[in-house]
Amino acid sequence: MITAAVIPVRNFATAKQRLRPTLSDDECAALAAAMLADVMDAVDDATQVTRKLLLGRSDAARIAAHRQWEWLDDQGDRDLCVILDRAAASLAAADCERLLILPGDLPTATGPAISRLLAGAYRGLCVCPAARDGGTNALVVSPPDAIAFRYGADSARRHLEAGMAAGLRTRRIVVTEFGRDIDTDDDLRALCAGHIGGHTGDFLHTSGIAARTLQASARAAGQEQ
Repeated sequence: MITAAVIPVRNFATAKQRLRPTLSDDECAALAAAMLADVMDAVDDATQVTRKLLLGRSDAARIAAHRQWEWLDDQGDRDLCVILDRAAASLAAADCERLLILPGDLPTATGPAISRLLAGAYRGLCVCPAARDGGTNALVVSPPDAIAFRYGADSARRHLEAGMAAGLRTRRIVVTEFGRDIDTDDDLRALCAGHIGGHTGDFLHTSGIAARTLQASARAAGQEQ
């Protein structure tokens, strides 16, 4: 089965707006880059993935070239669903049979977790919800253009509804490694409190962000007592 993995990428200069002012602009950009590198490493480790694509503009194009991935230009469109619908149609027309969509801010994603997900999602639609807000942190659909994508608030439920309406075999799977994308200060605190490795862990520790975040959490906890 020809399986394509697509990661949408915002340019780093405008990434992680909700982490400001806890992090500086440069720190937000560097964190976004480190997390994307970890997600790409996880995809590289998943042997079932036969095509690997970054979807975005200049940063996506640069990193795709460096990592020898394919690049899809999002054409400056701000609507993620429109961008992904267009990408899925292009992949289906090129005989791709299955599409995996992952966000670029899942630093705990691993190759084995992706492999487990793909093994259980041979045909139809499979959704891994975000633990915090009902979003979609991993989606597998076969064929790639079987549904119109519905990213946004409560998207996990809406993607499942779209799959059922399209007559697809649909599954909701909770995968710990895909549970938390990093968007808010709470997400950052949870990440720093864990045993995170990879590019993201290296950056958080060498930059001092991990220590700074944990110290702030400890102070807040002490004030509440």
